[in-house]
Amino acid sequence: MCGRFSATFTWNDLKAWWPVQNDMAVNYAPRFNIAPGQEIVTVGFNAEGAWSAAWVHWGFPLNHKLLINARREGIEGKPLFRQAYRHQRAIVPADGFYEWKKPQRQPFRFTMDQPFAIAAILMPDGERRWHVVLLTTQADEAVGAVHDRMPWILSPDQVPKWLNRQDTQYAHLPVAPVTWRVYPVTRRLNDAKNDDPDLILPFHEKM
Repeated sequence: MCGRFSATFTWNDLKAWWPVQNDMAVNYAPRFNIAPGQEIVTVGFNAEGAWSAAWVHWGFPLNHKLLINARREGIEGKPLFRQAYRHQRAIVPADGFYEWKKPQRQPFRFTMDQPFAIAAILMPDGERRWHVVLLTTQADEAVGAVHDRMPWILSPDQVPKWLNRQDTQYAHLPVAPVTWRVYPVTRRLNDAKNDDPDLILPFHEKM
C-alpha cells in the first residue's frame, strides 16, 4: 500500500512538470508527511482537455473505513472502481513515499529526487464530494525489500495517455521501471501531525 508520501517541491516546480492552467499557489506549500484523510493536490484534464489541479480528499469512505489505495491489477473488472477507472483518472504529484519495515517499524523513504506522478482515480461520495484513491502495483526489487506493494508511478510520457479522456491507451500502460534512492528516516514520521524538512533526512539510530 501507499500510506504516506511527500511533495516537497514548490508550486512553480509543479507547474514546470505538469502545466496546469489554474493557480493554487496561495494555498500551496511543500509537504513532507502527507497522510490519508488530508486534502491533497491532484492533477488531471478538465472537460476542455486542459491541465487542471484541484484539492481532493485522500481516501474514499467505505463501510466506516477509508479506502486510500486500489490495486491496478484487474481494476477495470471491479464494480466499485470501474466508472472512476474509465472516466475519472488523475495523477497525484509527489517526490517520495514511505514504507515501514517490520518488525522494528522503521520508516524508509523512496525517492527519485525529482517530482513524479502517482496514478490515481477520483470517486464521488453520496454527497457529490470528490475523493482520490491512489493505485498500487507489485513492488519492484528495491521496494520489495521493505513492502510487497508500491505506488504505480507513471513515466512522464505515460501521464498524458493516462489522463486523456478521448483515448483508450490508459488501459494498456505498463509499469515503467523506476530507479529509487532508499534510506531510513526518523520515526517522527509516524505522527502525521509532524510535517517538516527534517522528516526526509537520512536517519541512523545511535549505537
